[in-house]
Order: sequence, then structure tokens, then C-alpha cells
Amino acid sequence: MFLLLVCLGTAAALGALWQQAPRFDPLDRVALPAVAALLLGLQLSVSRGWLTLHAAVGVAYSVTTLYFLLSLEHQFHVFAPRMHMLSESSYWFPVLYAAAFLLYAPRRAAWLAGSTYLLTFGLCLYHLLTGLGANDPQLAGAVMQFLLVGAVMIVLEATFAVQRVHLLAAREAAYRDALTGLANRRAAEERLAALARARDRFTLVLFDLDHFKAVNDLHGHATGDLVLRGVAGAAQSVLPSGGTAARWGGEEFLLILPALPDWQVRAMLDTLRAHLLSQRHGAVTGVTACFGVATARSGEHPDDVLARADDAMYAVKRRGRNDVLLADVRRTHHRTREEPVLGTLR
Repeated sequence: MFLLLVCLGTAAALGALWQQAPRFDPLDRVALPAVAALLLGLQLSVSRGWLTLHAAVGVAYSVTTLYFLLSLEHQFHVFAPRMHMLSESSYWFPVLYAAAFLLYAPRRAAWLAGSTYLLTFGLCLYHLLTGLGANDPQLAGAVMQFLLVGAVMIVLEATFAVQRVHLLAAREAAYRDALTGLANRRAAEERLAALARARDRFTLVLFDLDHFKAVNDLHGHATGDLVLRGVAGAAQSVLPSGGTAARWGGEEFLLILPALPDWQVRAMLDTLRAHLLSQRHGAVTGVTACFGVATARSGEHPDDVLARADDAMYAVKRRGRNDVLLADVRRTHHRTREEPVLGTLR
């Protein structure tokens, strides 16, 4: 997206210079090439890792705002006295206000857009009262329209920004498990559907906590909730890039991973099992689980992959729990017999 904005900004700057040729505006002759060069330099810095995207966007927005403020000041001396109106560059101020609300959180965007508007208002008022436009009603009308449009744009964008925040929060709540903070079943199902549409291969890990009902029965649901949150945090900590951890239901969790080789899945799950075993939640010392793993075959529907992972997980349950089984390999990971099953509940 930033690259697209850089291309559009550079094209706009060069297009404005081409339109002015051969009689260039004194400000634009210097400022527009500088803005274009800066945008290209920012893109290069981002692509090389010299500058973060957030910092590059901030610099680009600040420099663009400064250019339009200078252009507004300049046109009161050059363009407005002759034409009795503001130049085409004033059309871009509403875009600046809208961009602030697209790039930043509502409060910061309101501060940026409001500050720019107050500077704009001050410049216009100063020139209308003391400058060459003091006795020019046509110019005064054009300036008032310009300021009114800017104020309306800021109010509209601020309103839409607040509504967008509420909408995103509602969407997040619809796809997030409230207890663990992981993706919920709906989000996981949509992720699997997207992978199926894209025909991407993936690996599923379905796991269920051992003897979790006993935790709730003996220690209460508050302790059970602590266990679930701890498991969620451990699952998140081992996810590879591009992976998704979801609470599939109750004490059952699903990991949606890029297609991984068996050894890498085993290593990841060994790390996860060690994290779970080291957890302490009140009287519950150590958490274990049954893990079923399946990797999608070419053209295989996600439901079928999930079914194979589920079968593998239940095979682990039948064999004594606290183990890992790969559906395609049918060989279990060695289980350490002295490991506790939910600690004191064994």
C-alpha cells in the first residue's frame, strides 16, 4: 500500500510540474521535485529495512502537509490576488484530513487534522484581514468555502473513524475467544475455508487436555479458566510464522500451520508439551494433552484433514494419553511415563 501511495504522490508531483512547464511556480520548482525524491527515498529505506513503515508514513504525511501549507501561504501572494480564488492545490487539504483518519487512531488523527486545519484557518484569516484579499469579496467567499469544506470533512471523518473502531471491535469479538484470547471456532473455520479456496497445503494439530473435567470438579471453574489461559499462551508461543491458534471448543484446541515436515511438527509439539508440563495453576501442577496431527494432501478438503487429526488424537486417548500421533505416519512420539497428567490429578 505504501508503495502505491509513493507512486501516486510521485506521479502527482511530476504531473504538476509538467502542467506548469515551461513557466514553473517558484515554490513548486523546488518543493515538488524534493517531495518526489523524498517519497522515493522513503520507499527505498522501507524496502531495505533502514526505516520502519510506520516511521516512513509519518515522515511522508508530515512533509506533504508542510508542502500544502507552504503552497497555501504562497498562493495568497501569487495566485489569489490575480485570480480572486484559491488554486487547485487547495483541493488536496480534504485528502490530508481523510488520510490522517485512515493512517492513525481516531484521537491522534483528530489531533493531526485539527492542528492542520487551525494552521490553515489562521493563514487564511490573516491574509483576508491584512493582506491583498482584505477588500476582495470574491476571494473571501472562495476562502470561506474552502474552510467550511475542511471543517465538514474533519467532522465526517472523525464520526466515521469512531464507527470504524466500534465495527472492528465487534468483528474482533465475533472471531476471538473471550476467555483465552485465541481465535474462536468460527475464525478457524473461515481460515480453513480460505486455505481450501487458495488450494494451499497446511498442517493441522488438534489437541485435547487430559482429565480437564477433573480440574473443574476438584478445583473449580476459576482454576480451570487459568489452565485454559495458560495453555493458550503456551500454544501462541510456539506458533511458526503464518500459524493460527484457536480454541476449538471446551478444552480442545486447534493449530492451523503451514505445511510442515514431520520432524518440525514433532519438535514444535515437544516444546509445547514442555511448556504445558511446567505450568502451575494453584493445586494443578503440570498440564498434559493428546495431540493428533494431519497434513493436507493435494486437493483434500479441510474437513477430511480435520477428521484425520481428530482420529489420531482419539487414538492417543485410547493408548494412554499424553502423547503425539501423526495421522499419516501412525507412529507415536515416545511418552515419558513419569510425566504427571494434570499434576496432582493423576
